[in-house]
Amino acid sequence: MSTTLIAGRYELGERLGYGGMSTVQVAVDRRLEREVAIKLLAEHLADDSQFISRFKREALAAARLVHPNIVQVFDFGFDQPSGRHYIVMEYIRGRSGAEILRDETRLGVHDALELVDGACRGLAHAHRMGVVHRDVKPGNVLRSDDGAVKLADFGIAKAMAGQMSQITQVGSVLGTAAYLAPEQAAGAEVGPAADLYGLGVVAYQLLAGRLPYDAGSLTELAHLQQRSYPVRLDELTSDVPTALAIAVQRALSLEPAQRYASAEEMRRALHDGARGIAPDDYGDETAATSLLTPSEPTAATRAIPSSRRLRPQPPNSPPPPVYEEEYVPPARTRRNEVQPRRAGPGRAIAVVLVIALVAAAIAFAYGSSQGGTDSVNITPVDGGSVSEVVEQMNALIDDNTR
Repeated sequence: MSTTLIAGRYELGERLGYGGMSTVQVAVDRRLEREVAIKLLAEHLADDSQFISRFKREALAAARLVHPNIVQVFDFGFDQPSGRHYIVMEYIRGRSGAEILRDETRLGVHDALELVDGACRGLAHAHRMGVVHRDVKPGNVLRSDDGAVKLADFGIAKAMAGQMSQITQVGSVLGTAAYLAPEQAAGAEVGPAADLYGLGVVAYQLLAGRLPYDAGSLTELAHLQQRSYPVRLDELTSDVPTALAIAVQRALSLEPAQRYASAEEMRRALHDGARGIAPDDYGDETAATSLLTPSEPTAATRAIPSSRRLRPQPPNSPPPPVYEEEYVPPARTRRNEVQPRRAGPGRAIAVVLVIALVAAAIAFAYGSSQGGTDSVNITPVDGGSVSEVVEQMNALIDDNTR
């Protein structure tokens, strides 16, 4: 049986996965005598000179990312015999988030946050290095058999941007498209906030066992994102604390500026949410819904209680708040409750101090008048409140110090 070699050194083994644009296989690096994973890009991509240029640039950027939560890129190039571009990466023995969801449907809070935490750490490093992933999805979040979590495929989505747009515009939402941020699906230039949106979708899916939006096409997905909002996680499952549901909802905000400022901030917010601590600047009416317009209930919203659904407005009326229900302030806790003021020992002490100050002022005035013709005027000080006593004290000092 003949052995297939890539670039004269990578001996191909079993296939780990495949898609419309690439196939991933285990390989042995004969030169360094180690196992690696090799991604072979589809043959038709070799004919696209623009793609080749982007691929080289993005592969170089990905190769510079060295971090415990990022799959290391070792090599890349073009194999003449097979006519395939290839990327050689660190081989992770374990399962991807997609495989975990396939086997377990959904995860508990602890296990889900373990995956998202590692992804946040990897994204934080990449963003500091000026690299945006652009394709954050469960299949690119890997958990090794020893528990390490790593993000794979940095930079590849940008290199394949032209091919991705052709696929996602034909109508079917397959794989990547379901995790695209709204601005990314619209074809705008994206930054780190797009990665946080994708990771928010991943977190939602890990905790709920379903995607935030149940869409059959990219057009329907964009419509749902603009006119409705996902059922909040704590309404889907009692396992998810409300504070954590709110934290995930923020990552799904329509506007990039309304998401987290960084992957590290998102990571901390999710952990705080798991402990019942909601983001300080993010209440029940979340930024994910702040720009939504009224719509009829859809597949994504029909599970939402009627009191929290968006309501239609008359034509030509000014934009209303997202929620019209009456605001009911939360019950105050004992720690935050403001108690009414009551007269007590503090007031008596204040009165005594004021009287003492009056006596001191009189004594000073008397001492300064010795040898002169002026006399000290002593007037009884009596008031029903501290402010009245102070006023009388000031008048008394003025009388004796002119």
